[in-house]
Amino acid sequence: MSLPIPLTVRLRTSRGTRDITREVRDLAFRWTDPGGHATCQVSLDRPLTVQPAEIAYYGDLTVHDGRHGAVVWDGRLEDPGRSAGTQGQVWDLAAVGGQAHTRDRTVPLIYIDNPLTSLDRVDNATPKGDDSVATDPGNTASQQQALVLQYPQGITIVTNARVVMRYVALQRAGLKVARIDHTWDTGRTDANFQVESIVRTDGSLSSGDVARSDNWSTAGGGSSPRRIGTHWTAGRTTAEWRVIYTGGGGPINNDLHWASISNLLVMATRYTAAGVEQLTGTPYGNSYVLASEVVADLLGRLLPKFDGAGATIATTSYAIDQLAYPDGVQPAKVFEDLMSMEAGYTWRAWERGANGLHRFEWVQLPSAVRYEADVVDGYDSQGSADGLYNQVTVRWKDSKGRPQTTIRTANVPELTAAGLIRQEIIDLGSDVGSASAAARAGDQWLADRRYAPNAGRLRIARPILDLQTGRMVMPWEIRPGLIRVRGILPRTDALNPTASRDGMTIFRIVGSEYRASDAAATLDLDSYAPSTGRMLADTRAKFRMIRR
Repeated sequence: MSLPIPLTVRLRTSRGTRDITREVRDLAFRWTDPGGHATCQVSLDRPLTVQPAEIAYYGDLTVHDGRHGAVVWDGRLEDPGRSAGTQGQVWDLAAVGGQAHTRDRTVPLIYIDNPLTSLDRVDNATPKGDDSVATDPGNTASQQQALVLQYPQGITIVTNARVVMRYVALQRAGLKVARIDHTWDTGRTDANFQVESIVRTDGSLSSGDVARSDNWSTAGGGSSPRRIGTHWTAGRTTAEWRVIYTGGGGPINNDLHWASISNLLVMATRYTAAGVEQLTGTPYGNSYVLASEVVADLLGRLLPKFDGAGATIATTSYAIDQLAYPDGVQPAKVFEDLMSMEAGYTWRAWERGANGLHRFEWVQLPSAVRYEADVVDGYDSQGSADGLYNQVTVRWKDSKGRPQTTIRTANVPELTAAGLIRQEIIDLGSDVGSASAAARAGDQWLADRRYAPNAGRLRIARPILDLQTGRMVMPWEIRPGLIRVRGILPRTDALNPTASRDGMTIFRIVGSEYRASDAAATLDLDSYAPSTGRMLADTRAKFRMIRR
């Protein structure tokens, strides 16, 4: 049996390549946004007594448009199942698209960290002082948390007596230091005491490494970042903050011999999308990272099956001040977290090019209508007000690793009119978060839920107009974008702010499944992008249903 539509299916392994279109009983494939090519299922009429050379775990499965050869779906086999029954002997092949590559590896990643807990005491001179994480004693009104290093009253110190705290999270993760910074305050002014920061490798100091060293002063000191290539050469894996006494020795006769070190910052080196580690100071000129910089790093560091050098990466603007996963994370989870802070962006992995690598894009969500369609082939909607929220609690961890919550509110007209408060709890994705990131994630989560979505599923079984290319496209050619559907009375939402009674509604296509047996694509329509908070909320709801 061959397909009744102009699509062809090819399998390829290291042992052989074969066009199997004539043996295909049924074919279904799906893409999602975010994500790109997702899954594909192929049923083959062939005997089970022979293991074909072209069928193997992680072999290639590609669907082409037989009219012009363009790739319709592309991915790798994961489950070459077999069955026999009244329908005969059938091979059921299941494949996953390029987006599955973002779940292949789980590794620790630290892009930017504000450490107060990932510090080890490494004094190597006596007598030793004290260290603690507490409110800055020089600025108790602000309740700012600081690393407080002190020589206790009543002890006697000698030349080079010091208190040293070392940050080792990058070393444990196999990463390198790119930038460090801090601000400081002290209980007394005394040139015999210094506040210092330095980077090292395995605790050893190399020639050419320049420490930041400031004499104690009650006036304190502000930001003065140190960067790779300027203050040390590449390869340093640890950072230290310390106080050191350079005088001739003597007793500590009061409790003012302390230094508080605040706003600690450690940034790791990043890769370009093409896979080159950036070992000069130029890429680390800011005390924050951008989502687009993290995307490029993921491509160059962990996603070799994607064409990083040829990827499309739109530049973002939100300054991320905390993004650390010391216990390990998959690239897919990092993408989710980035979209919780940059809700106007999405990512997709598509077909492989001549170099064998998947085409990748990190782009802004579409703002112009691309497709024109109607409901003649079928439409259903389960839109409900259950998706409306006007308050959210964002859970996150501060630089000491302590759980924190941030509550954000928004005006939702329907809930205000009904006198209701609907509140949800979401988790900031990074292992360690910040107040600013929590506020942004909460605000964007609420913005997605201000209006009940015009969500639904639209069946397309005929060519529709693609305004971007100016031609009619077949159902299997539909890609992410906005679609205007005639024959649906719109409700007010983010894409239909006026909700004029013209029988037309605009949706965002967030997924499509094409099935050859129906010769139709079923489009998932939603007026807001899936986000980390929404996925977490959906997971909790399913868990509650299972428990009941």
